[in-house]
Formats: sequence, structure tokens, C-alpha cells
Amino acid sequence: MKYVVTIDAKKFEVDIQDAGDELSVAVDGKSLATSIVSGSNNHQFLMLLDAKSYDTEVFKSDDGVAVFLHGREFDCTVEDQRLVAIRKAAGIKLETGRKELYAPMPGLVMRILKSAGDKVTKGEPLLVVEAMKMENELKSPTDGVIREIHAVVGKPVDKGAVLVSFED
Repeated sequence: MKYVVTIDAKKFEVDIQDAGDELSVAVDGKSLATSIVSGSNNHQFLMLLDAKSYDTEVFKSDDGVAVFLHGREFDCTVEDQRLVAIRKAAGIKLETGRKELYAPMPGLVMRILKSAGDKVTKGEPLLVVEAMKMENELKSPTDGVIREIHAVVGKPVDKGAVLVSFED
């Protein structure tokens, strides 16, 4: 099955073929030697891609899928290649841009870098959350104006908690 994966406005063509007990993966036409082991909760994966190991967590987000890798969250849109072609032929654009920033992992809010009413651009740092003794700078998932900051410095947050809301 072929997919179009968009990460930070960059598109990749991913072809995944399941041949029984073996998985064949190609990204933009380049084949990768793969080995993937799924965790018991089916959203954590240990992947070996071209002899490099990746411990990842994949979960749903407002825009599609988010991947947590090496202490960073990457928002992804994953679409079947046929659906992309149909949407393009019909002239339909996919609306992107989340209206909220969620905690990608449980942690402690260390710093808040912006305030309600501030205009921000996608990728701009909003706050810092400490998790597993690492400080993680969480960035704006969209261009817009901050409506409300739900996080409080020094307070813990759960995974999936709304940290920042943006105006419509």
C-alpha cells in the first residue's frame, strides 16, 4: 500500500508491502532494510531501519498522527495515495493547523514562553516541559493567536493534556 506522509510541510511517498512474515518499506523509492517490533499497547514500536534503531510512540492527534521520537513530537498526516489523488482531482484541500497543543508525554511544566493574546507562528517555542530528566521545548503546531494557556509553571501535566488553546 502506498501512502503520502507529510511532516512539517515536507511530503514523502511511503510504500509498505506485507509479504507474510516480512515487511518491505520504501521511502521516496529508496528501499529500507526493516525490522519492526510492536509493543503490547500497539502504539509503541522498536524499529530497525537501515541498521539504525528507533524507539517510537505513535498516537492520534487532531491533524492525523503524531510520532514521539528522540524526545520530540512530530505531527504527521498519513494518507492513502489514492485518496490524495482523488482529493487533488476534485480540487479539495485538506485543512491543517491544530487549535490546541497537547502534552506529548507526562511531565512537569518548567517555563512558559508566551502569553494569551500573543501571535505565534508554527514551530515557535511555547513552553518547556521536563520529562524523564530532559527538558522538552514544545512548539506551536500552527500559526495563530494564543487564546489561553492551560499549563502552570511547576505543575505536572498528563500525556494528552491541553496545554495551549489557539483562537479560531
